[in-house]
Amino acid sequence: MNQDNKIMNLFSRIVDLLLLNFLFVITSLPVLTLGASLTALFSVSLKLVRNEESYVSRDYFRAFKKNFCQATVSFWAFSLIIALLAGNLMISFQQAGNFYLVLRMISFLFMIFIGIYFLYFFPVLARFYFTTRQILLHIPHMIFTHFSDFVLLVVLLIPLIFFSVYSLFTAICIVVFGCVCGFSVCAYVMSMLFRRIFEPYEISA
Repeated sequence: MNQDNKIMNLFSRIVDLLLLNFLFVITSLPVLTLGASLTALFSVSLKLVRNEESYVSRDYFRAFKKNFCQATVSFWAFSLIIALLAGNLMISFQQAGNFYLVLRMISFLFMIFIGIYFLYFFPVLARFYFTTRQILLHIPHMIFTHFSDFVLLVVLLIPLIFFSVYSLFTAICIVVFGCVCGFSVCAYVMSMLFRRIFEPYEISA
């Protein structure tokens, strides 16, 4: 009987993740809504990881609507900064000289810095009623108090980033996998780590 329950729970979780992935892909198609979609994705995946009572569709669209403005503005602010840094990197690689070497190093360091903030921002927004300023102030503390979890998050994402840029074929494979189930599975695995990271803040809230 217990074995049957485990199988049913596993099947139910697979269905939830497939539905969650579908909702994320559909709501991300306008592109403008990517920030709100990311926040809703993590809002539901964090509930699934914590085994909280969750109705995937209802909870997804509730989180999507609730965080739409803050998530959208934040996502495109991140995107603009990353685009500017990427432009600086492209220019610096096409030029010689110490100035462009320094520009390259600074742009690369800032790219990593912004990428780390991006990694944490939307899961934090999904879980807490924080202002954008509060989120940005909390992220460094979350990183340093749970540094091993931060390292694991980076290790998990490195293969995805590598294969996304390695070749056109691998990039297409990543996109296809993501559209089928990859986005929700990735968010679910990351949420296992974020659950531990967020726990002290939930207790104090």
